[in-house]
Amino acid sequence: MKKIIIALSLILSNPIQSDELFDDLLLNLDAPLSEIGFDQKTTQSQDGVKIAYYEKGSGENTLLFIHGYGCNSKYWWAQLGSFSDDYRVISIDIAGHGESGRNRDDYSMGKFGDDVVAVMNHANVERAFLIGHSMGGPVALEAAVKLNNRVKAIIGVDTFHNIARGPASPFLRIVINTMFRIRQDSSTEDAVEKQFREDANQTLKDWVSDKAETTDARASRGSLSSIISMDYPSQLKKIDIPILTLNSKFWMETDLDGGKKEYPGYEVDFIDGVGHYVMMEKPSYFNNWLENVLESFLTNQEI
Repeated sequence: MKKIIIALSLILSNPIQSDELFDDLLLNLDAPLSEIGFDQKTTQSQDGVKIAYYEKGSGENTLLFIHGYGCNSKYWWAQLGSFSDDYRVISIDIAGHGESGRNRDDYSMGKFGDDVVAVMNHANVERAFLIGHSMGGPVALEAAVKLNNRVKAIIGVDTFHNIARGPASPFLRIVINTMFRIRQDSSTEDAVEKQFREDANQTLKDWVSDKAETTDARASRGSLSSIISMDYPSQLKKIDIPILTLNSKFWMETDLDGGKKEYPGYEVDFIDGVGHYVMMEKPSYFNNWLENVLESFLTNQEI
């Protein structure tokens, strides 16, 4: 019944594009990833928390997808099936999200990075491309610091907007964390609303908003606190790999010049006419972009 209702919404609403892959995504928002052939597996992070991940494919190169704040592996539905024909594809639910455990004491970018390391080790992945959306970008960075030469490159999706910026001041962190704790539900709803353009598909907006609002409260607060405390310049000094991200011009301004000065291996492509969830709102465009990026990286003998 739910798929019939969503199908009707495609006819009655004005979707952001006529992309068939986008239409398929809307019909499968709540479908288990097993329907596209992915096996769910579990391991434990360094602190003992259960981490769920999904795997398919046996290509020579591994792609590890990392979702963002309040999200889960299903946000990558349009990519997972498409790339698993030619690559080994893994998608992780970081702690406090999706099917992973919620018994963590410290929800931070560093601990989320440990989750990625745990999956890489459990799946016996020698090297991988880390692909992170939004908060998944800094999570990939933290993982790369720990994994060293096991990461070929970090590929971002609307992330790494201000990598030249250090952590927020202690006073600002207290203010933001306090306000979020008081108004968590409404703050989350407002934040998601601002991440979409006015002409975005309403079904997708509602689904993303619902998932964000029902994310574990402690995981949400910990994630926000850790994001604003992120010290990019310090962590970037510990890696030497390419970082390439596809950023929307809509949601948040990207400091490209400052980023390149801080980290010479930082590159950004931009996309118009789309909100924060680029890989969901324009999946065919994004998949073509990602395929070209991967092909370019793989022709470089240093990758």
